[in-house]
Amino acid sequence: MSDRSEPPLKRHSDDFATGAFPPHGRVELWAEGSVVRIEARGPFNREAVLAVGRAMRDLFAERPVGRVFADILVMRDSLVASPDALVAFEQFLAAMSAAGFAPQVVAYVVAPEVEGRSLMLPLFSAIYARHGREFAAFEGMAEAEAWVRERLTAQA
Repeated sequence: MSDRSEPPLKRHSDDFATGAFPPHGRVELWAEGSVVRIEARGPFNREAVLAVGRAMRDLFAERPVGRVFADILVMRDSLVASPDALVAFEQFLAAMSAAGFAPQVVAYVVAPEVEGRSLMLPLFSAIYARHGREFAAFEGMAEAEAWVRERLTAQA
């Protein structure tokens, strides 16, 4: 699922944070072939979502992933996001679509003990559906990777 020919160019949300309020939540992301890997620790506020958007734009500017790609996001600690963070996230998804670099497939890996899992996953599922993304959540990485591989093959 990845192109291991060169080390991934990782981005950290903290490096892209601006504004008067500090971000709550931390995200690291990088591209591996046609998959954008994301590791996140919540809870999240609006400032964290905005920082992630800037980090992702920077990543894509340096290393385009192609027209058909997927996101695999591993969530740790908490999936909880404030209402204004969810609004910013939805705006970010719309901007990604308008710019032509939206993932077609998104898999979340969220263990049962992650705070807010049962509350937030339906909200994220609805947000992704409104933006035309195929979304699924899994408890383990192997299942998420298999689903992503299957979905990318079907869309190729």
